[in-house]
Amino acid sequence: MSHFLRIFVFLLLGSNLFLAQSPPDFRLRVENSFAKLYENPDVAIHAAEEIRTEEEQLIIKDILAQAYLLKGNYLESVRISFEKSSLQKPQRELLIRLVLAREFYSLNLYEQTAKIIETAVSAKNPPQNSLWLAQLYQLQAKNFIALKDLKAAKKSISKSSNLLNKNTTATLILKENELIAANILLLNGQFGQAKKQANQLFYSLDALPRATYLFALTQEFRGHLFFEEQNYKESITCLESSLKALEGTSYEPLKNSLFMDLSKSYLVANQNEKYQWYTSRFEESSKNLESQKKDARRELIQLSSKLTAENNKDIFQKHKTQLLYLIGVSLLLISVSVYFLFREINSSKSLFKQIRFFRSLRIPYLRLSSAPIKTKDFSRKPLNIPKEKELELLEKLNQFEDSKKYLDNNMSLANLAVELETNTKYLSEIINTYKDKNFNAYINELRIKYITHLLSTDSSYLQYKISYIAEIGGFTSHSAFTNIFKSVTGMSPNEYLQTLRNQAL
Repeated sequence: MSHFLRIFVFLLLGSNLFLAQSPPDFRLRVENSFAKLYENPDVAIHAAEEIRTEEEQLIIKDILAQAYLLKGNYLESVRISFEKSSLQKPQRELLIRLVLAREFYSLNLYEQTAKIIETAVSAKNPPQNSLWLAQLYQLQAKNFIALKDLKAAKKSISKSSNLLNKNTTATLILKENELIAANILLLNGQFGQAKKQANQLFYSLDALPRATYLFALTQEFRGHLFFEEQNYKESITCLESSLKALEGTSYEPLKNSLFMDLSKSYLVANQNEKYQWYTSRFEESSKNLESQKKDARRELIQLSSKLTAENNKDIFQKHKTQLLYLIGVSLLLISVSVYFLFREINSSKSLFKQIRFFRSLRIPYLRLSSAPIKTKDFSRKPLNIPKEKELELLEKLNQFEDSKKYLDNNMSLANLAVELETNTKYLSEIINTYKDKNFNAYINELRIKYITHLLSTDSSYLQYKISYIAEIGGFTSHSAFTNIFKSVTGMSPNEYLQTLRNQAL
């Protein structure tokens, strides 16, 4: 278990008895509060706050943290998750890991989420609470989807469903599992089966009229399916139905996703007025949510650092051997890092690249091209694009660079083409000609420049692990990020961080 995670577990292990051993009235009120998560986060918060007690802090904390995530209030969710419990009971460890993993997942820190979950599910004697374990496997499935490991995602969602008993709480989680399973089918190219399962789920929700969140999620997914069939009218019907169901609720991240979906659907349906309206709603919503995520990530690091400092004495006394081991490993890593740093400095090719890159950072931030529209190089083969369209795309591409939408780890040539209202052929030609690189290299370099700008202007990010920084920059693979970072800057992420830390001294 990592040093940070041990500290978190040590402080948060909480409460008196398992929920199954709690008084019946308390158990029913907790189940009711959980069910409210699928009706309206604000209602769930109110219900949970009414039963918050010293004896069962962690169980209620889990519901509150989920509710704030569904609202898009990531900062408050992080703060609640890091509240200290007054009691320490080791049987709560599974729930603590679930709470912790959910926070990292919501902030798009997928590799860290995977590590936390794997430690919990691979424990020799995991706590036997099937509901918590089922939710952990469900979260693992969603995280595997984000990491594009669909085979593993399918296994995890199956494990989650097999653990659940037939009660009100389990029914809601089972229905959500069905939707996740349908999404896995779609991503695997099994369109017909995905559509069949989604439709079955949609009709089965008649028995759960108050499960607003599940209904909205299902209708959004069906809207995606109709969009894939190019049945844009039905796609819009499903998406509008989903959004209407959310009226009066505070599911802001889901609404944000629907604004984006409706914007795309109305664009291809040639309904420009509604396209513009939903695009405006999406951009405004995205700005607020991204600001929340940035603050929440920073709070996550600050709180973990604070906990480390406050409990260093206790951790040293209880884990002296492990600390000595970690110190030895740290010294070894530092030695290896210094060796590789000097080896890179002695490489003339790498040194040239480093100098060139650092020169580019002398001003606060630059686009990849130094001017909004670069003068066309007429020595190249002429583009098969109308001149007016070419200039329009260049301007939109500059706006895209300013928007930082390239940090979306799902950004592709096709998605960007839709965003810029063009086709992939035109867009690819523009990038190749004016940016002197292909689409992937263009996006990756934008991300690396964003990360280096972030690190050089906000010292709090220097405390982040490399995997955190990679995910903030839109990379889902630690190794891929390291390779790309080095190819752009001429040094590894660790070396770059160390250089900035030395400059800060």
